[in-house]
Amino acid sequence: MKEIKLGNRVVGEDHPCLVIAEAGVNHNNDVQRAKDLITAAANAGADVIKFQTYKAETITTKSAPRYWDPALDRGVSGTQYDTFKNIDDLPFDAYFELKKCCQENNILFCSTPFNLGDVDILKEIGMDFYKISSSDIIYPQLLERIAIIGKPIILSTGTASIGEIEEAVSLIRSTGNDQIILQHCILSYPCKDEDANLLKMQRLQQIFPDIPIGYSDHTLGIVIPVAAVAMGARTIEKHYTIDKSLPDSPDHLLSVDPDELKELVLNIRRVEKCKGTFTSGYYEAESKAYLYARKSVVSKINIPMGGTITAEMLTCKRPGTGIYPKLINIVVGSKASINIPADTPITLEMIR
Repeated sequence: MKEIKLGNRVVGEDHPCLVIAEAGVNHNNDVQRAKDLITAAANAGADVIKFQTYKAETITTKSAPRYWDPALDRGVSGTQYDTFKNIDDLPFDAYFELKKCCQENNILFCSTPFNLGDVDILKEIGMDFYKISSSDIIYPQLLERIAIIGKPIILSTGTASIGEIEEAVSLIRSTGNDQIILQHCILSYPCKDEDANLLKMQRLQQIFPDIPIGYSDHTLGIVIPVAAVAMGARTIEKHYTIDKSLPDSPDHLLSVDPDELKELVLNIRRVEKCKGTFTSGYYEAESKAYLYARKSVVSKINIPMGGTITAEMLTCKRPGTGIYPKLINIVVGSKASINIPADTPITLEMIR
């Protein structure tokens, strides 16, 4: 698996899972709230905070229906355009402030562009890597515009067929850019647990063994992304907000708040520890149990030196410091080379 360097973080097989706090437009056009999102995400232990860069006029037609659960809009009706128009007005100059804030808090800054002009804006700001939405995996012009910049790319794969993913990867590589991370994603807002289909993430890793595979999560809570890490996710992206009760963005309700983000990071790091390594045999943590929880062939009675040992003289008990029960036949019929007290694990030195 290829290692991909994103700023001062590395994504790959032997590196910690990259945790991306997807703030999106949960700043509600407020620069200070965006900064608060950054500092809280950094304090929670996230590696990246990601925003979204778009204008309603360039991301959707005015008649495109919403595709997320209406409950996320808190009863406010309308089209995608109506939603995006309320949250697309963060000043361009603010992005420079946000990047500086990220640098001061040792968290990587990223924003997802949704059209060609957005790419040019973000290029001017200077990002360590680019994130491309699932919705744009079939937008080759956008993929190419980003790829030729030469920065690493995280590409989500929601709704995409394997063929479409292969086409996108091939296009990016055709520009000479081979710094690709894929993220399994289900574009359902919110996503039911039974729809997360984490097995597809593992299948993607089989199909693209040289590309790190992660997971972009839209379920409620933190259980599913933690499970994804246990199943091999190299990145986790999770919607995140300061306050779930805020209006305008439908993402607030399905996001984690700072306390939940912190818990998510802590659980991811815990799961990473438990994945460990493979060995055939016991681990160091089992060294005492290896000796004392297993069983040995044990004398039931006093066996005098020179005496022939019979099966009736033997039993099997802990500890496992003597001859294992599976080798009892080498004890039966042998002679005791010393006086063997009752209730003693029998070793090879005791018989001949």
